[in-house]
Amino acid sequence: MKTIRKILSMVVMAVLMLSLQSFTVVIDAGHGGHDAGAVGLSYGTKEKDLNLNVAKGLAAMIKEKLPDINVILTRETDVFLPLQQRADIVNKCKDEQKLFISIHTNAADNRKACGAETFILGTERMEDNLDVAMRENSVMKLEQDQTVYQGFDNSIESYIMFELMQHDYMDNSLIFAEKVQNEFVGTLQRANRGVRQAAFWVLLKSACPGVLIEMGFISNEDEEKWLASKAGQQGVVNSIFTAFEKYYNENKNK
Repeated sequence: MKTIRKILSMVVMAVLMLSLQSFTVVIDAGHGGHDAGAVGLSYGTKEKDLNLNVAKGLAAMIKEKLPDINVILTRETDVFLPLQQRADIVNKCKDEQKLFISIHTNAADNRKACGAETFILGTERMEDNLDVAMRENSVMKLEQDQTVYQGFDNSIESYIMFELMQHDYMDNSLIFAEKVQNEFVGTLQRANRGVRQAAFWVLLKSACPGVLIEMGFISNEDEEKWLASKAGQQGVVNSIFTAFEKYYNENKNK
């Protein structure tokens, strides 16, 4: 009888531990410091500032509305962080359940280009998305120590290596990315550029599901003005939070 009670007690404790399993979200504000990212052509808005404002707003909302979640910002001020260091912050977190969200703002030579898109790591239609990947990965050329990139130099030839790499977290990354896009389109009424795959170093080296969000085009006058406004930034924060809340509720006890 004592043995049965002991076994039942252990089962109950295991269930309780599972229910209390912590969840971490790492929010990454792209660029920073001497790396301004893209710069708006109409109003001179800097991508690094937009990214940080949205990242901090998202972190604050998660802390307020979902206080059980561990929230980490890769940067909280205007500082430069190497790509590998951003991934290292994710990987140092020991929680089994975690999610990486990297916030960025898009740009294009075509000033009419507009809309939001969310990237996951992958090589499907890689040629179509190569310009975005090369632009976001180009920050590594500003870093003093480039040995961590193991010969990857952001050349077209270097992207062949991504085709040989498997990503264990693609399914959950895709689920979250689709939720983000649904909110951007359904709630914010942004032009839908869809969920895409691209070879982003920061996603490759982060050992968890992750996405890179391009909120809109800073090269488009109307979108730059909207993204620079408090209403625009709050709208983006609300949309990403709603997507995250849905994702978290579906995955918190898995």
